[in-house]
Amino acid sequence: MTRRRDTERLIAAALALAGGAAAVAALAIPASATTAAPATIRLSHACYQPAQQATLHGSGFDPSSHWSARLDGSAFGSGTTDSTGAITATFGVPSHLRKGSSGEDSYQLVVREGKHSAGATFRVSRLAATFSPTSGNLLTLKVDFHLLGWGRGGSLYLHYLSPKGVSRLSRYLGPAAGACGHLSTAPLKLFPFRPGVGVWTLQFDKHSVYQASSVPRVVIRYKVG
Repeated sequence: MTRRRDTERLIAAALALAGGAAAVAALAIPASATTAAPATIRLSHACYQPAQQATLHGSGFDPSSHWSARLDGSAFGSGTTDSTGAITATFGVPSHLRKGSSGEDSYQLVVREGKHSAGATFRVSRLAATFSPTSGNLLTLKVDFHLLGWGRGGSLYLHYLSPKGVSRLSRYLGPAAGACGHLSTAPLKLFPFRPGVGVWTLQFDKHSVYQASSVPRVVIRYKVG
């Protein structure tokens, strides 16, 4: 009887040791299977005006290694990652829009380092405010307003200054949509009041109240009479 109990104790001890070994092996598996995070890059903004400075941040690359960048497939710049495999660099976006552009262009930036590669897309848009048609009976003339490059979010306004430089009206046009901040309105009266004779100043900006120093802003002079 005693011998049987001793045998059971030995078997239990052996199972306990085997279970402990299995537990250690199970803990070791995730550590050996861990993989490094993929390389990524991000830009300071999703949209820029021509020639504006942009900042590039990257991570997940090999430490202290040479990297190169290509913009839409063309060589664009290079550098060296830091001791953690990170990248920080500034660059100027294209200074001109493409020929035939509608006012907003898209670009693909790709960074490569050894076996690592990462990409990001950004847009370049000119700052603009236009309307059409530009002439007609000002008591009834309706126009389509088109605004580009005003930045993400916020609202767009049109301010009317009389020939004497007096603020006559501040008018809400609509929200700035998309990464670059664009707006195309339905037909609206160019002058929602009867304008006097002279040169009127039409200022487009993102302030609900007229400010001569608003940034960004587009100013159009319009002659009446």
